[in-house]
Order: sequence, then C-alpha cells, then structure tokens
Amino acid sequence: MKKIYCLLAVAVLGLSACSTAKLAQIPSYKLKIIQGNELDQKVVNSLQPGMSREQVQMLLGTPLLRDPFHANRWDYLFVISRASQIQEERKLTLYFDANGKLIHAEGDAITAQPQPVSTAVLEKTE
Repeated sequence: MKKIYCLLAVAVLGLSACSTAKLAQIPSYKLKIIQGNELDQKVVNSLQPGMSREQVQMLLGTPLLRDPFHANRWDYLFVISRASQIQEERKLTLYFDANGKLIHAEGDAITAQPQPVSTAVLEKTE
C-alpha cells in the first residue's frame, strides 16, 4: 500500500513540473521570417515608364501577385516578421498598358527614403 502512495506522489510531483505556465517563461528563439521580393531602393528608383514587363521582371523578380482579373497590374510585397509581429513591410504596385509597357508605379516602396551611409563606414572602406 505504501508503494502505491509513493508512486502516486512521485507521479503527481513529476506531472506538476510539466505545467504550461512554467514552460511559457522559458525564452525560446523566434525565427526571423522574410517573405516576398526584397524591394531595394536603388532598383525601385531605376524603374522608368515605358519599360517592358521582361525588363521589370529582370530588375524586381517575379511579382508576388498577378491578379487574373487585372492582368495589367503586378503587386510586389516584402515582409520581415519575427514572433508573429511584422517588423518591416513594403508594397509596390506596377501598372502596364495593353502593350506590356510600364505606365505607373505606386506604393510605400517608392516613397521610402534610402538610409544615409555614416562617414565612419566610408573611412573604413578607403
């Protein structure tokens, strides 16, 4: 009878150590997730009206979204997230005419300002 109580006590103590509240306090590594096409500011600034679809695709890569209902519209999206929280999100929408030439581009990837290079970095490279 004492063996049963001892085994029961050990089981209860062992199972109580596996509570989810204690597991949630343990820090775990959260993977950085990068999705979409990286929209480099220099590449986005090099887009010119009149460029063909092939030229745009060579610069930016395959668009993330090609809407079958709007064949003349390409959508690019770039997202960096960690632990289910978005750290960076950039969007770019390109519009083409019936001949496949770039007409118009819009989105926050165009308005984003390039990051200034510090002089310390320039001195190290020279």
